[in-house]
Amino acid sequence: MACANNAPDDNVAFEHVFDACTPLAISAPAASDAQRASIVAAAELWAAVGVIGASDGDAASGGVTILFEPSTPSSFGFYDDSASTIYVAEALADRERAIVIAHELGHAFGLIHVPVTERISVMNAGNLDADPTISDRDTVAARWTDCAAR
Repeated sequence: MACANNAPDDNVAFEHVFDACTPLAISAPAASDAQRASIVAAAELWAAVGVIGASDGDAASGGVTILFEPSTPSSFGFYDDSASTIYVAEALADRERAIVIAHELGHAFGLIHVPVTERISVMNAGNLDADPTISDRDTVAARWTDCAAR
């Protein structure tokens, strides 16, 4: 499981991960227009570095559900890999919410936290401002393949 704001997960084995080179069906029941816009923005952040990311769809048929809920100040998002569900803090601003969703989608793609001392990454724990990077794309490619080559 991942990720409370500062939870280490360098030895995580996710139960459910999704091919980052195939559009990932996402459902967000009861999401507001602003929250839906953040989901689209998160998918666009991954697409900007060459990762397919997400699309509207029925998560029940093999995708991810995103739920927006109240949270503690130390938790922005969480990927429950056993249920293929991403939980996102309601109180985040639009840009922060998109970054947190992009981060949690990274976990859904099988990525783990990257220490900020190693490099800036969307996968830094507690990240609220770093977009997916070329290095993040390369990590996806190492796991799945280079999406552009498909």
